[in-house]
Amino acid sequence: MKLTKNVEVIQGSPNTLVYDNRVVIDLGGKNSNLEINAEVQLATHGHSDHIAGLFKKAKTKYLPKEDYWGLTLMGRRAMIYGCSSKDNPYFTFDYIKEDLKEEFQDTEIQKVKLPGHTPGHTVYIVDNVLYAGDAFFGQKVLENFGLPFYTDFWSALDSLYQLKELVKGVNYVVISHGPVYTNKKKMEELLDFNISFNERLVQKIKEMITGNELTVEEITYRLSGNKDVANILLNSVTVKSILFGIAKNVRVTEQGIKFSL
Repeated sequence: MKLTKNVEVIQGSPNTLVYDNRVVIDLGGKNSNLEINAEVQLATHGHSDHIAGLFKKAKTKYLPKEDYWGLTLMGRRAMIYGCSSKDNPYFTFDYIKEDLKEEFQDTEIQKVKLPGHTPGHTVYIVDNVLYAGDAFFGQKVLENFGLPFYTDFWSALDSLYQLKELVKGVNYVVISHGPVYTNKKKMEELLDFNISFNERLVQKIKEMITGNELTVEEITYRLSGNKDVANILLNSVTVKSILFGIAKNVRVTEQGIKFSL
């Protein structure tokens, strides 16, 4: 889909942005095998579905230094699941198993650090198009998973508020996992939906633990849409981050760590 004369978005999960036929952002997922002879390959963060472009030949490659954990399979697993282990079918997001051994360079493309999804999550602005990566998500993604994936929920929420200001200065907004719109107003509405979704999520968890002790897993199970092992592992990361920001009582029991208000 063409957004401007020089910007094209190749839809997938993630959506991949191509600028001036020489700069590629977030080549990965379904688009991993696309043959694009880019001079510059950029990744918004180190998750395995966003870094296929960093394995391609390019003059300049960039991964935010705070996300250098993404260089190895062990690091990527630790950031997604909370641990690494022997290969098993529960590691369903191991899209890339190779380790990266590249030297990364800075880039002249305008970039803005918006941490939360990962420590170094970065958005890019090219030709009046803001590529927001995984700073926020499509409505169906949120409904399917039940929660957004944020390493630090509270930093992610702050980043969403910053995005509201950034969006005012561009003509188009593209996210990695969700619809691609040429109408910026629809993306602003989706951003507002994400903020409201997250604020409601905090309220739901507060209600669950008011006068009631629950473990992370119990809360995660109740909130998750898809209840397979991998999704519970992912969602528990967000839940833990929220709990440590709101719980007044934290107690170790035989059943695990329990949180309450």
